[in-house]
Amino acid sequence: MNQFNIFCCRLMCRFFAFVFSTGLVCGPHLDAAGELTWVQAAAAENGMISAWYRCALPGGLLPADEVRLELASDVDCSVYVNGLRLLRFEQMQVDGGTVQGRVFDIRPLLREGRNLLAIELQGKREQAAVGVGLEVIRDGGRRVSASSFKQAPAAPPVGWQQTDFNDRDWKAVEAGTALPAGLSAVKIPQTSAVVSMQNAPRDSLPLMLQDGDHVCIVGATFVERAQLSEHLETALAGTLGSRKVTFRNLGWSADTVWSESRGIFDAPSVGYLRMVEHIRAEEPTVVLVCMGQNEALTPGLSSDAYSTQLMQLVDELTASGMPVILVSPHELMDALPPVPSPSRFNPRIRVFSEATGSVAQSRQLAFVDLFTGFVSSTTMVNAKLNMLQGTQIATDALADNGMHLTSRGYLCAGLVLRERLLGVPAVNAEIEVNLSSKAVRGQGLEIADVRFDDEAGVVSFRAREASLSPLPVRLVVRGGRITAAADESVWTVKPLSGAAGEGYVLDSTGQYEALREEITKKNELYFHRWRPQNITYLFGFRKHEQGNNAADIARFDPFIRESEERIAELQVPEWAELQLKFAR
Repeated sequence: MNQFNIFCCRLMCRFFAFVFSTGLVCGPHLDAAGELTWVQAAAAENGMISAWYRCALPGGLLPADEVRLELASDVDCSVYVNGLRLLRFEQMQVDGGTVQGRVFDIRPLLREGRNLLAIELQGKREQAAVGVGLEVIRDGGRRVSASSFKQAPAAPPVGWQQTDFNDRDWKAVEAGTALPAGLSAVKIPQTSAVVSMQNAPRDSLPLMLQDGDHVCIVGATFVERAQLSEHLETALAGTLGSRKVTFRNLGWSADTVWSESRGIFDAPSVGYLRMVEHIRAEEPTVVLVCMGQNEALTPGLSSDAYSTQLMQLVDELTASGMPVILVSPHELMDALPPVPSPSRFNPRIRVFSEATGSVAQSRQLAFVDLFTGFVSSTTMVNAKLNMLQGTQIATDALADNGMHLTSRGYLCAGLVLRERLLGVPAVNAEIEVNLSSKAVRGQGLEIADVRFDDEAGVVSFRAREASLSPLPVRLVVRGGRITAAADESVWTVKPLSGAAGEGYVLDSTGQYEALREEITKKNELYFHRWRPQNITYLFGFRKHEQGNNAADIARFDPFIRESEERIAELQVPEWAELQLKFAR
């Protein structure tokens, strides 16, 4: 072999070494640079395009520095990756046959294993198409194709854009690289958009909830059982006034940061995937994550293992732009004999509570310590209620077996959480009526239209609380005493238990209870929407038997929205008309 041939062989070897090292060759998924894979949809008889697609992304995307998802469409397009919405019915600009596409770096959303792209097309035209391209940046660049598209036979039920959705009845569709009719070119930006919900950070306390916020509460038994009485959410909603904030309770009893309970008939890893994608689908502006108690009660599980998994969950949520607030597990109470007292586990729960705080600190997140002084704080609130309401409910009635809170326990815990999360103290509003100086002053509420009628012995005024609360309003009278509330009064009056003659209580909790009742109704509706009793038949591996009924799940949504409209009205404190008879 002459020197020229040797030189050519060496040159070819170096060329192929370069190609394989940079990933320009990737087996069966090689595309020409800049080439998109297209799927097309035809209009129905009414001339409308309605099409839904799912595509399992090719394997081997990770590790990567960047994964560019290129998109182009000539009709309104919604796009999801692993449950997170990137586009919402966006109409891309088409000028002279050239469509202006979009590009996203989806690397933060990808995981080892299965990854899913979901697309919805809507519009009025005869034919529509969507093009998809993937470019993996890893010490260079390579293009891979997203070609295994499946199309829904009809409008799919809720959850169709999530990875674990059973799409067995969806049909495979043909995809190609040729530009669809009507398009001559595609222009893709060079700079990738950041995949993020672009929410304001919530990294400090007290939390300031804003108009339009959507709060997801994620946790285990403590969170799920709160729906039975719903003092927890009501205590938070009662502070909002006219700000419209929606809440979603995503609690699952016995759950952990590994989501074993949510796996149902699948592996825990699938349950974890469901949890993350369910949170993403809600598109929250705030996520409260309350984990750690079940992990602390698991023999042999170290707090380091818990911290590592919690950090993974936090990283997956914050990568999507979701502000996360970590809430520690709460302290357990004593139980009456012969029930073994669960408070013996508190030293270990404290370790996991501190681990939660450490994760929050390492990720620069806000942290609510619900463990420290939880029992003493709830006991204090209970004692205050006993005094104000004239009842005597023992502390051991706050929790069944010392572990699971009762309705009374959640009432007290709701005020404790409200104080530690929102900074609203667990104190009752107070009205002071001074019969000598003819003055009425309020603390924690507004007072208006004060009138004294000495001849009739009646003082009348209007009062409005700053926040709705299960704590009644305390009434203090100077220079005389109140004999009764006139029939026209909205709030009833009774002497304050254990106080001198000047202490009274105004029962102002009617609006709070109405709000709580509506929130309980809303949460029951939402629970049946995302966790129907026959979930395996509707969405799971037995979907082929009753899966056609899954479309009915979306019918819960209008009822939930109507309930939330009523909640927004009920959470605004109303003016109360009061007429009190007095004697000096």
